[in-house]
Amino acid sequence: MPEVIRSVETVGEAILEMLQLRGVDTVIGGAPTSMIEAFAKYRAQGKPAPRAILTPHEQTAVAMAHGYFAATGRPQAVYLYSTVGTANGVGGIINAARARVPMVILSARSPIAEQRGVAGARDIHVQWSQESYDQAAMVREYVKWDYEIRRADQVADVIDRAFEVAMAEPQGPVYISIPRDVQAAAMDEIRASAASRRITDARMMPDPARLDEAADLLASAENPVIVTSELGKSAAGRAALARLCDVGGFGVLEASPVYSNLDPEHPCHLGYIFASQVSPDLEKADVIFVIESDVPWFTARVTVPDSAKVIQLGIDPFYQRLPMRGFPCDVPLIGHAEPALEGLGARLESRIPADLRDRRIAAHRSRRQDQQAQLRDAIAREGQLSEITPLWANHCISRLLDNDTIVVNEYPIDLRIVQPGAAGSYFGPSHAGGLGWGFGAALGVKAARPDKTVICTLGDGSYYYCVPASCHQIAAAEDLPMLVVVFNNGGWNEVRKSVVSTHPQGWASKANEVPLTRFGVRAGFEKIAEAFGGFGAVVEDPAELLPTLEAALRAVKDEGRHALVNVVVSV
Repeated sequence: MPEVIRSVETVGEAILEMLQLRGVDTVIGGAPTSMIEAFAKYRAQGKPAPRAILTPHEQTAVAMAHGYFAATGRPQAVYLYSTVGTANGVGGIINAARARVPMVILSARSPIAEQRGVAGARDIHVQWSQESYDQAAMVREYVKWDYEIRRADQVADVIDRAFEVAMAEPQGPVYISIPRDVQAAAMDEIRASAASRRITDARMMPDPARLDEAADLLASAENPVIVTSELGKSAAGRAALARLCDVGGFGVLEASPVYSNLDPEHPCHLGYIFASQVSPDLEKADVIFVIESDVPWFTARVTVPDSAKVIQLGIDPFYQRLPMRGFPCDVPLIGHAEPALEGLGARLESRIPADLRDRRIAAHRSRRQDQQAQLRDAIAREGQLSEITPLWANHCISRLLDNDTIVVNEYPIDLRIVQPGAAGSYFGPSHAGGLGWGFGAALGVKAARPDKTVICTLGDGSYYYCVPASCHQIAAAEDLPMLVVVFNNGGWNEVRKSVVSTHPQGWASKANEVPLTRFGVRAGFEKIAEAFGGFGAVVEDPAELLPTLEAALRAVKDEGRHALVNVVVSV
């Protein structure tokens, strides 16, 4: 393998060279001190360097890296400042960990040296106060690997190890701390293989005997149902699921989907399971095929027959990093979904009678058509009300979509209405629920896919958490025009529903207003967008919503500005 030798001046510059060599095209958040020096050097000399996106807050940086990977499948580098910056980014790191999103997190650390004459030695007050006994301990439960660079000759191996661990299945974030004086240490050259020799990209194949077991169960099932949440991370896996449905007529439920897992127009698409929704398909199922889903149903809401056999397919179908998970698994299929689904399809093609398959598909299609007709009627009724309902807001957003649209959603979207089309056209939040992910993730998607129209949908609570000024600043400074739609119901509606669900006959359920769930003021979110040169509007009249959204989208597409529409919705 050819070796690359590059002249450098410091460890910080060597790190930047290695990141670029390993395919990082964007460093998000900022950079350690000596990497900033390297960026300045490259700019002065006209040398190519990764795009540097400065974020005013670390939570935004981690969310952007999350969105960038979701849109491209390529991990990027994130910079966090010391202990306090790491603390700001922890929520995003938890999201990435639970969503199995790889990224290389670089964090400054207080210098080791205190004495005069050492480049980068401690020279400001915080470098004593910010130091911790174990800086990575804050994130160790949620990163796959952490390490601290202490020597110049480690740089190439540490960066290669970081990408190796981040990209190996199950994928996830990794964390590298770098003391400032180590960053600033003199270094003459960096040596590394031209292409990485830490290859992790390989299809994991399930045990053929287990595939036979799964095929036997699916072939003999009377009421089989498939449940998935994150299969759509792989476009090939999504396509393989559609082919399996064509073979067996199996109905598919998406459980709190993070991606678009099956074309919603496919006749076997049965709909979605969210916290407030259940499906009769699970309650009558005799075989449940779970594919890449950490929580395929809610045991407190759904009674799955004890006699139902459960097949679980995934890279880690047991989700071993979750402290507790009580779902049964009668047949484990450990590996990538695409080859497993291909193997099952081949085994089932001659075992599912054509008339049975056709009857199933016809029944799914008929039920779906009835549901869509009922939904259209409900939308038409709610469009005549004096207040904007979530259903009507979703309908209006759906009118904006085309083949070049990507929707990034943090909780309010109704996927029955705002239907994602192609693979990669929808990204939802990590099931960890670290609020404040959506806006930053949408910025990352837009940075990665500037050719796409990005629409970000948020609840007002999510918007508060996303550090709005940070996100609006980046949208303006980095030329990332996109549309943000905030469903503003003036409080924590999910908290209200949770209280009432937990205590259905309790005091809160009888109160005119559930305590600690209303914000008490109507915020002018649109003014924050305007403060950063964006388009801002607030809407309360249902008849004005679609025209306002269309005007906002024109500002995005024709004027190159980001836009925010503050939609006042009923609870």
